[in-house]
Amino acid sequence: MSHDFEYDLAFSRNIGWVTQTEQQTLKNKRIAIAGMGGVGGGHLLALVRLGITQFNLADFDEFGCENTNRQVGAATSSYGKKKLETMVNMAKDINPEIDIKPFPQGVTKDNVDAFLDGCDIYVDALDFFVLDIRRLVFSRCETLKIPATTAAPIGLGTAYINFLPGKMSFEEYFDFKDNSENEQYLKFYLGLTPSNLQKRALVDASRVDLANQKGPSNVAGCQLAAGVVVAQVVKILLNRGPVLCAPYSLHFDAFSNKLNKVWRPFGNKNPIQKIAFKLAKRKLHLHSQKLNSEEDIDQRSDLTLACKVIDLARWAPSGDNCQPWQFELLDESTFNVHARDTRASSVYDLDGHSSHIAHGILLETIEIAASKFSCRVEVIDIQGSEFSRIYKVALKHDDAVKPDPLLPHIKTRTVQRKAMGTRPLSDAEKSSLIESLPAGFKVQWYQSRKEKARFAWLNAHNAKTRLTMKEAYLVHREIIDWGKQFSETKIPEQALGLDRSTARLTQWLFKSWRRVAFFNRYLFGTVAPRVQLDFIPGVRASCHFTIYSEGKVENTSDYVAAGRAIQRFWLKTDQLQLGLQPSMTPLIFARYLESDISFTENRNAAYHAFKSYYLLKKVVKNHERVVFMGRLGRTNRPSSRSIRKALSTLLVKGS
Repeated sequence: MSHDFEYDLAFSRNIGWVTQTEQQTLKNKRIAIAGMGGVGGGHLLALVRLGITQFNLADFDEFGCENTNRQVGAATSSYGKKKLETMVNMAKDINPEIDIKPFPQGVTKDNVDAFLDGCDIYVDALDFFVLDIRRLVFSRCETLKIPATTAAPIGLGTAYINFLPGKMSFEEYFDFKDNSENEQYLKFYLGLTPSNLQKRALVDASRVDLANQKGPSNVAGCQLAAGVVVAQVVKILLNRGPVLCAPYSLHFDAFSNKLNKVWRPFGNKNPIQKIAFKLAKRKLHLHSQKLNSEEDIDQRSDLTLACKVIDLARWAPSGDNCQPWQFELLDESTFNVHARDTRASSVYDLDGHSSHIAHGILLETIEIAASKFSCRVEVIDIQGSEFSRIYKVALKHDDAVKPDPLLPHIKTRTVQRKAMGTRPLSDAEKSSLIESLPAGFKVQWYQSRKEKARFAWLNAHNAKTRLTMKEAYLVHREIIDWGKQFSETKIPEQALGLDRSTARLTQWLFKSWRRVAFFNRYLFGTVAPRVQLDFIPGVRASCHFTIYSEGKVENTSDYVAAGRAIQRFWLKTDQLQLGLQPSMTPLIFARYLESDISFTENRNAAYHAFKSYYLLKKVVKNHERVVFMGRLGRTNRPSSRSIRKALSTLLVKGS
C-alpha cells in the first residue's frame, strides 16, 4: 500500500461516478466557502475528498466546547483555536497539494469581491443568523454570475436550494424587504424548509430562539448537508443533469423517512408562504426575551459554586410545579434554602407534609448536584415558622466525592401522565430500583393485570372526589398552563394526557365553578377526564408501586427524609429509561379522613372520598406507612413537561 500522496491514486475510487476527464476538471475548479463551522467544515472536507484542490475559505471564529455535537473540527484539542486554521490543517492532511486562499477576518463588505475572485461556485456555510453578510455574498454572486448553493442542516435531515445565474435570485426568493431582523430569520427558515418535514423531530420548540440567535442542530443534519453539497457541486461544475434552482428546493428528512421536492413560485411572496409566515409569527411570538429556564449557566464563568449547584438543584420536582423554595446566598459555597409549604392555598398539602416531601427531594438533589463539583453537603435545619423552614447548606470540597451516577438525570427526570408500555419490569430493573432507596425505605410492587386494574380503578374513583369538590377546583384552575408545551411554574396542557376536544372543553369549564358543577351533575362531566387521565394510564403501565417507611412517618423530618428517598428512586427510573407518574391524592385524602379533618363542603365529594379510602385499604398494603405511590412503564420521554423558574428569580437577598 502506497504511503505517498498521489492525486490520481487518492481519488481513483471516484472514477466510475465521474470520468477521468471530469476528475481533472474538478481538480482545477475553485470553490468559495464562507464559514468553517457546523456545515462549512464538513463541506470543505467532503469537497477535498471529491478531488477539488482550490478553495477560498473565510471564518473568523474559534472552536469551543459548545460546537462539539456537530462541527467536524471541534475536539478537545481544538478548543480555543481558530476554525479556519484548524480546518485548513485538516484539509491539507487529506490532500497536501491543495491551494487555499484564507480570509481569517471572515467575509466583509471590503473583501467580498476578493473572496469570490476566480471562484467557479460559492458554497454557503455561514451561521444561520448571519443574514446581512449572506445577503451581500449572494448579491455579489448574482452580479458576478457565480452559481451558489446552500444546504442547511434541518433537524435530522437537510434542505437545499441553488441560485444560478440568470435564474431567480436569493433576494427575490426570500423577500426580506422591509422586514425586521427576527422576521428575516423566520422568512429564511421558511424559505429553506417550505415543506416543514422536520416538525415531528422537534421535541422542544423553545430551543428555536430567534431573538437570542440560537437554535438546535445536530451532526446528522450537518453530515447529510455535506453530502448534498458534493452532489450539487458535481452537477453544477460538470453540467451533469438538471439542477434544481429557486423557486424549487428539495428537503430530505431521515426522521420521517420523507423526501419532498417543493415548488414555490415567487418564493416567500407565494400565498402559501405568506400564510405560513403569519402562522409562524403567531406561534413563535418573535419575542426578544428568551426562556428564563434555559439560561446557559454552565457556560458562565462568573457564577459561584453555590449558584452552579442551585442551578442544577432547581430542577427538583414539587407538587404541581409550585417550587416552594427560594435561595439566599451567604458566600461562594454557602446558602440558605427558604422552604415554605402550600397548605394555605392547596387542599393537597395537609399539614404542609406534601411540601415537606418536596423539600426533601430538593435537599437530595442539592447533594447529587454538589457531587458534580466534588463537594459534600452539610445541611443545618434552622427551625422556622409553622409554614416555613430554613435549611443552611454548606458545600465542602472533598476529593473523595465522585459524581453521583444519578447526576445526569436531574434535568431529564419528568412525569409521564400518558399511557405507557405494559411489559413487566425485569428482576434486574426491580433490584436496581430497590437498591436506590436508602435504609429505612422499601418498595412494594403491584404488576399483575388484576392489581393494575384495581389501582386504575382506585385512581379513577379518587379522581371523582377531586373533580367534584370546589376546594380542588380552585387548585386545578391555577396550576394548568393551557395551550402550552412547557411551563415554568405550572403543568402545561400538553403534558396532561387529555385529547384536544376534552382539553378545550375543560378549559372552558374551568372559567367558573358554576359551569364545572353543572356539567358534573347533569352531563357526566367527570367521565372523560377520569378515563383519559386515570383509568387508561393506570391499566397501560408496567406496574404500580408504593414506597413505604419501615418506621412511623409523623413529623416534618420524617417527610423530608421520605422526599430524599423518593428522589433517588425517581432519578433511578429515569436512568433505567422508565416513565413514572405519581398518584398521591388517595394517600392525602386518606390522611384527612384518618385525622378526622374536614376538607370539603361537598357532601357527595366527601362520600366518594370515604369509598376511595376503603378501596385504598384493600388495594395498598401498609398504606399508613406509604410515603409515595405511582406507576411505571416503558415509554419515550414526554415531549411536553414542566420546566423551572430562572436562577435569578429563585435567588433572594437576606433580611
